[in-house]
Amino acid sequence: MITLYTKPVPVNQKYGVQRGKMVLSKKYRDTKKALQQEMWVLNSPNQPAEGEVAVNIIFYFGNQRANDIDNCLKIILDAAEGILFLNDSQVTDLHVFKEYDKEDPRIEISVV
Repeated sequence: MITLYTKPVPVNQKYGVQRGKMVLSKKYRDTKKALQQEMWVLNSPNQPAEGEVAVNIIFYFGNQRANDIDNCLKIILDAAEGILFLNDSQVTDLHVFKEYDKEDPRIEISVV
């Protein structure tokens, strides 16, 4: 299991418009990179899992505002590609939970 402390960007903030074209927003790109760096450090020296994988994710939010776990899920799976598993198409079993921890907001991920 790894524990991340970077706050995920919701999927509805994934894209922006630049010069009339849809592009990944800077906030999404920066957050994805920060999540990847955390995952890389915490998963090192392990190799990405191959074959079918099951993923368990627990989001511990710092408050009880409307935090939609489905909106935060995409960036986590995207960031994990090439680090925790080769491609998110390998995920055949996915369990996502929402909890609250005002003192220690975080994301816990396990891949089996």
